[in-house]
Amino acid sequence: MLITLAVAIAVAAVMLAAVLALRRRGGSDDLIAPPRGLSARPRPEPPPPPPGWSEGAAPIHGLPDDVAAEARQLLAQNRRIEAVKLVRAATGCSLEQAVERVERI
Repeated sequence: MLITLAVAIAVAAVMLAAVLALRRRGGSDDLIAPPRGLSARPRPEPPPPPPGWSEGAAPIHGLPDDVAAEARQLLAQNRRIEAVKLVRAATGCSLEQAVERVERI
């Protein structure tokens, strides 16, 4: 009984020491906390889309313009699966590659 009590006390002391060592100190030597007094940097304004592209559209490399436009229309109608099928049929790429291309739109 005394041995198990001593082991339990030792384990508790080690856990307490670990918690105290790993807690956020908030001082100047704290590498976890963000620096004090600095506000978040504003993000730069994104460049305008090229002519003929809708806002937020991204290029789909390796696709003809008509296929890319049709894929964008399908995505605008929430028909993602059809857009993936269209990209796969037009490029012959794998399902994973087609999904990746559609997600970049």
